[in-house]
Amino acid sequence: MISAADITRKKTMTLYESILLEVHNGALSEPFEVQELTSERRRVMCSVEQKLVEKYRIGFEFFMESTIGTTIANYAQDEQTGVGGYNVEQGAEAKYLRVKPGVYKVKELNGAL
Repeated sequence: MISAADITRKKTMTLYESILLEVHNGALSEPFEVQELTSERRRVMCSVEQKLVEKYRIGFEFFMESTIGTTIANYAQDEQTGVGGYNVEQGAEAKYLRVKPGVYKVKELNGAL
């Protein structure tokens, strides 16, 4: 279980940390569907530079829909073929395992939270 002390050490959480928090606390299924992260119940309107912008709440943070899908895909590695997303192919460590299109498992990396 992730403690409140782990969370309060940082000012903001990354998308990965936010997803990991929700999986650990049972708020997000494992494996999870990207659609779960962009559901209507998570949708909020945030004021950004005096404009309302649609974002989705994950953990304690808010992310744009395009950021959610792109970031997960870029940091994923296919569970069967081992093929990685853009960032993984460029040398980054995979943060997610792609089970099938749109469905992922979170990999727990050292020092994630």
